[in-house]
Amino acid sequence: MAFSYGGQCLDSNIDGFTTLSVAGRGDFTRAVTATDLASDGAKYLSSRLESKKLTIKFFLKSVSLTDLTAKLGKLKWILSAKNTTVSFADDPLYKYVGTVTSVTLDDTTLHPTGSIEVTLSDLYCYSIAQQKTGTGKTVAFIDYDSEFPNVPLSVEFTPSSAISVFQMTSNQSKRFLLNQSVSAGKKVVVDFETLSCTVNGANVLSSVSLNSNFADFTIDKNTVLTFNADGRYLVRFEVKKL
Repeated sequence: MAFSYGGQCLDSNIDGFTTLSVAGRGDFTRAVTATDLASDGAKYLSSRLESKKLTIKFFLKSVSLTDLTAKLGKLKWILSAKNTTVSFADDPLYKYVGTVTSVTLDDTTLHPTGSIEVTLSDLYCYSIAQQKTGTGKTVAFIDYDSEFPNVPLSVEFTPSSAISVFQMTSNQSKRFLLNQSVSAGKKVVVDFETLSCTVNGANVLSSVSLNSNFADFTIDKNTVLTFNADGRYLVRFEVKKL
């Protein structure tokens, strides 16, 4: 159950700190926009999932007021990071991104319990980075363990023979087109995090077709990517869950 924030485990970095429980990981709320009808009820227009909050209960043991003050100071320093990774030892393969919005103590003893509230602007959790490597023209993601699609972190492709353009498509109508020739053995890197593209380390973003699905080239467990040539590929991605 140990709680980590910004890559630092509080249970091991603060002597006497113990994570007791965490609430909110399985929760979600949906805001509905509707217009009232003249008759009963309303007409649904749209909806969206809202950000959510995690509440972490903890215990902090100290031997003196000076010790407690020092430990609380370190706790506040670690929790001062903003929009950073949030993870728990009982689910080590997944992480959230959030910001601590409150820290409260239940009492003023030398061994207080308390609560840490973390606001998750992005309510989804993400797996540690995974990758698929191989050779050929296609790559499937049947082991993508979620119903929620996500954009890959990056795709690397090294053609076995020279190609006049580089194209990557999916069976879900996504397409990425680089209008530039690529020599055999030269690596194409499409970075979906930074929205950049390189060939053999050189920036070729200006040659990317404006019709490419750069920001929304999502994948899920049903996705099959197809390249327009044989070659070696490496796809890095995170599985997205609610």
